[in-house]
Amino acid sequence: MITLLILIPVLGAIIAASSNAEIAKRIAVAASLLSTIISGVMYFTYNTAGGAMAFTEKVPWIPSLGISYHVALDGLSLPFVVLTALLTLVSVLAQFDQDKKSFYALFLVMQAGITGVFASLDLVLFFLFWEVVLIPMFFIIGVWGYENRRYAAIKFVLYSLTGSVLMLVGILALAFGVANATGQPLSFDFDVLKTQLEAIKALPGIGLIFWAFLAAFLIKLPAFPVHTWLPHAHTEAPTGGSIMLAGVLLKMGGYGILRFNLGLMPGEMQTYQTVLAILATVGVVYGAYCAMAQKDLKRMVAYSSVNHMGYVLLGIVSLNAMGIHGAVYQMVAHGLITGLMFMMVGFLSHRTHTRVIANMTGMYAAMPVLGAIMWMAFLGGLGLPGMAGFIGEFTALSGTVKNPDTAVYGYISLLGIMITAGFILYAIQRVLLGRAPGSSDDEHHDDHGSSHAHTKSHWHDLSPLELAAAAPLVILSVVLGLYPNLLTPWIDGSTQALLETVRGVTRLGDKGEAHFYEKCECRNLGSGNGYNHDESLECQLLP
Repeated sequence: MITLLILIPVLGAIIAASSNAEIAKRIAVAASLLSTIISGVMYFTYNTAGGAMAFTEKVPWIPSLGISYHVALDGLSLPFVVLTALLTLVSVLAQFDQDKKSFYALFLVMQAGITGVFASLDLVLFFLFWEVVLIPMFFIIGVWGYENRRYAAIKFVLYSLTGSVLMLVGILALAFGVANATGQPLSFDFDVLKTQLEAIKALPGIGLIFWAFLAAFLIKLPAFPVHTWLPHAHTEAPTGGSIMLAGVLLKMGGYGILRFNLGLMPGEMQTYQTVLAILATVGVVYGAYCAMAQKDLKRMVAYSSVNHMGYVLLGIVSLNAMGIHGAVYQMVAHGLITGLMFMMVGFLSHRTHTRVIANMTGMYAAMPVLGAIMWMAFLGGLGLPGMAGFIGEFTALSGTVKNPDTAVYGYISLLGIMITAGFILYAIQRVLLGRAPGSSDDEHHDDHGSSHAHTKSHWHDLSPLELAAAAPLVILSVVLGLYPNLLTPWIDGSTQALLETVRGVTRLGDKGEAHFYEKCECRNLGSGNGYNHDESLECQLLP
């Protein structure tokens, strides 16, 4: 089934590229819709009880090097596969006015690559899919973007390639190091490597290997201070590109940290917990401050992603089930809500020919449907209770505060929530409220500084096609905010399975026996009380 999810968009891309633009549009819609249906069926047939890998496919690829085609999904990856297919569909619908067949083919190639990233359980296969994703996004930004598209595309690729090179070095060092240390055959298989956590922990230079992986994932997340490519990429990308970039490409970073940094190197996660918590907290507050300072509406939404993904990193480094659950939930919610925000900003700027906040007013009165959905999207970005973003942020912060070692960073991050409320409410007040432009004297300036006179009659509300693109994101943002059980059992089962794997292979105590501690004892586990590093880590990983 997973191979089918990868092949459908690949075949769709081939057919689209060899057809005319009109056929390519329909092929892209059909391929992404079929992928959404299949992934949805897989989602609801997945057994959430044990959180184990499912839909497994494993075929030897290069046996002499220990490389295989190994794909599988669990509750941590399956939601992102569904999200990838859905956002590809809405991105294509949101940009149905494009007349280039290659545009739609690239979206399908990107969908296939992202699906492969979330499904791969072989490190080499994971790396190859990771690289595949860069190519279509580079061209989508560089060819169909706005005025500074080339600069944004090149910066995006340079940052991504830097992380990719480091990750490749880390993959090779990890696999060859484990093979040499254990005397076992070389293997890049995740399931094999996770049985060798003791050998991984003892590898010379394991800290460098950890950061080689982490660098690639922090760049993609993105985390402060390696976030500077994101505002340019978002601002210059076409609407569909921004939806995919915010919706699923950023999630590759958070997923990678969970699956590989925590899943294979949990001791290093605990060692560098404070460093990562500081970076996450700075990202939350700094991202919110930068968003508040923006004059360009799309750039404001871009910086809000730095803020929101900071909560994701905080939840992960809490190293407990609640925080990790919140991080995954926040990533799914962010994909839906921020994807919707970029879609509405794109629709609005297409009509008004400007993204300058000061040049907009009364959009709700002028276009009630667009204004209402945009209002809902921005309130979702604010973390309004009743929408998916609230569940994710609240749970991630609760997990952060629950751990005494990260609690202070959770409290500091509350400042980011207040700043977020400020720039979101300002954007709503300035852009959506007020008197609708009703005379030809209302003047607006586009992104290039040119002025345009518009009347209300020039601004038509959302078309049925645009409404169809927005509807799934609106519905899911509300449903997951009111009924989180549509997602929480999937996340909980696999989170517990991940943490149990870490516990089960960690040697504790002087004789190597496993000890488990009550939550009330966690705060007392430290070198000053005679407990070693492993015992402290074990306690932090308690749910």
